[in-house]
Amino acid sequence: MYSETTGTNPLGAKNEFALEELTGRWKSREGAPDIRVYNDSERKNGCFFMEFAFKTGELFRCRIKKNQGIRYVNLYGVMSLFYNVDKDVLQLSAYGKYYRVED
Repeated sequence: MYSETTGTNPLGAKNEFALEELTGRWKSREGAPDIRVYNDSERKNGCFFMEFAFKTGELFRCRIKKNQGIRYVNLYGVMSLFYNVDKDVLQLSAYGKYYRVED
């Protein structure tokens, strides 16, 4: 886990951000599965989900949750989300950096 107070956050990413900023498709340059972040407005309170697309054609959808100020998803284990607004880079603790894909 990165700490903003100790200076060990190499991306300058923050764990406090609006989920609307993350909506869209993201791709890893490190070979991790592609992801899509979307708002399911039909659900109560308009929950945000992260969808993982694995090469085998399998899709996994995980609700984005928040606990003690940390945003995370639970896909066979908890993965924290960090986002650098200035560089538009999303980082998942288990998969690394993601870059936005233009539609």
